Amino acid sequence: ALTNKEAKQKWKQSIKDSWNNCCAYCGKPPIDDSSLTLDHVKAKCRGGEDLTDNIVPADKNCNLSKGSSEWRTWFREQPFYEPWKEQRIDHWLKTGIVIQYDENT
Repeated sequence: ALTNKEAKQKWKQSIKDSWNNCCAYCGKPPIDDSSLTLDHVKAKCRGGEDLTDNIVPADKNCNLSKGSSEWRTWFREQPFYEPWKEQRIDHWLKTGIVIQYDENT
């Protein structure tokens, strides 16, 4: 049986793995393991919970920049914003499934 700590680590890793260990916002792969964080899409201070349908991987810069902002408002102001990325995050929040896009099509 897994300890609580091991279960939590496995859960966190499964979220990162779902996104190919890339930031859900800017799409960049992390520099190293510690540079890919998990972001509460709806900030905890705004009532967001520690649930898969409220957490996406985010590199440290995106996570710090977003802070407790409403994610859509913040995201649409970013230079890397694209509507399909927003739709992909929305789909994840609703289903727990990442739509794999080929950016070259």
